[in-house]
Amino acid sequence: ASSGNLLFQNANGYNIDTVAADSPVFASAVTGLGAAGNTIILTTGAGTVTQSATRNVTATGLDLRGGAGSYTLTNATNDVATIAGNTTGVVKYVDAGTLDVGTLASVGFLGSNDVSLNTQAGDLTLSQPVNTGVAGTVKLQAAGQVTQAAAGVITAGTLGVNAGTAVDLSAASVSFTFQPGDRL
Repeated sequence: ASSGNLLFQNANGYNIDTVAADSPVFASAVTGLGAAGNTIILTTGAGTVTQSATRNVTATGLDLRGGAGSYTLTNATNDVATIAGNTTGVVKYVDAGTLDVGTLASVGFLGSNDVSLNTQAGDLTLSQPVNTGVAGTVKLQAAGQVTQAAAGVITAGTLGVNAGTAVDLSAASVSFTFQPGDRL
């Protein structure tokens, strides 16, 4: 898709790949998922949504939803501006540039077991909450800064943060459990 929002829903996991040309529906092959200036909403009830190499997700927003569905979208050239989700599965996402955990149809991340977000060449900002509960893990990594806005509350059992330039998580509360050997 190249214009308008894109919604794909499946009861089980699926792989983002290429759809071959099939006139008159597709005049040329469609590779990955693209919704320039719009939002991609992916839903899976169970299983894992993955992507083949170079089959990127590009859009203004990416909203990940589903019951126990998980998402492993780790191509280094994925490129969305805002990400959010509501799933009890695991979320792993890598972005080529800057990334904001913000508001789409979902607000931040709620209910996920684990959330791992990585930017390859930019900042990672938490404008909305990331909540994995006291048993979950939140991993945040950015080539630039990792920062949060006042609404960007982090709730997790384990928190890992790595930034190329700076980490500033002082604008909102951060709640996680110290494990033996943990240090600040």
